[in-house]
Amino acid sequence: MDTDNTIYFIKRNNPDLFIYFYPSKNRRMKKLSVLIFLLLSSATIFGQINPEDSTVQVIAYWDKGETHNYKVINKKTQLKNEEIISSDSVVYNVELSVLDSTANSYSIQWLYKDNVNKDLKVIYKTNELGEFEEVLNWEEIRDFVNRTTNSILQGLKKGETSDESLDKLEKEITSTFSTKEAIESVGVNEIVQYHMFHGVTYKLGDYMEGEIEVPNVLGSKPFTANTYFGLEEIMSDEEYLLKSVQSIDKEQLTVATLEYLKKLSESVGKSFDTEAVRNMQFENETTTHSALHDSGWVIYSIMQKVVTNGDITVINECSIEME
Repeated sequence: MDTDNTIYFIKRNNPDLFIYFYPSKNRRMKKLSVLIFLLLSSATIFGQINPEDSTVQVIAYWDKGETHNYKVINKKTQLKNEEIISSDSVVYNVELSVLDSTANSYSIQWLYKDNVNKDLKVIYKTNELGEFEEVLNWEEIRDFVNRTTNSILQGLKKGETSDESLDKLEKEITSTFSTKEAIESVGVNEIVQYHMFHGVTYKLGDYMEGEIEVPNVLGSKPFTANTYFGLEEIMSDEEYLLKSVQSIDKEQLTVATLEYLKKLSESVGKSFDTEAVRNMQFENETTTHSALHDSGWVIYSIMQKVVTNGDITVINECSIEME
């Protein structure tokens, strides 16, 4: 089956497939003031939630000049044989602003307010429903990455790390962000996460399944991923919870990992035992929960990606929470 960026939908009426995730009372209370602001600040009657048939239509009803602030937490945990061997996290703030609004599109600015990306602006376009379409200022992002990478590595060159290895690392990083397509593929993951549920009508208990192509960091050919998603809960008249689970094809993942490890071994002059590695377990699954307001603004979104290579498991989690 040929795959592209089209999602092939199949209805799946089996809520038991999901691990249910319900926001705590404290979280809801924390967001009460935000919801009141969203309700009172807009003259539009959104009407995306239909309680009569338990459906939700995720559409962006945003005004030019609207601005919301979010806290982003990226956490990485590494385990070996189910025991934690390392864990670290990065916390920063972003400002999301509507620069322009037309009948068929929005221009959005995602501004990093602190951390290493401070003052970096990602300006991108969505369609009228709020679905992500493209990055508009990709050249500015490319130049920012090049300057920042060079500055950091120049500082490291004063230490014990060899210049040759640092030059190689700089080349790899800058090449990753050298084109518009590359930046949209791997450089704006948080923005893609933010908009991933927009543009679709969901019915409570009626889940959809499909195949999509996802970036392959181990090679040039994209992976095929099976994905299913749906409406988890209608929490109030203005708030609802959605969930998505995406699993990369295990056979494709195994083949790509073997090829990558083989090339890596050959580059350092070591032999590679293909059969021993083939028997290892390789998995890559991403689960996302997002709570949205009836206006299409995300209240919070939590993405967890679990990658297993043999006895090593790496868990990457990204949370985006409105302040």
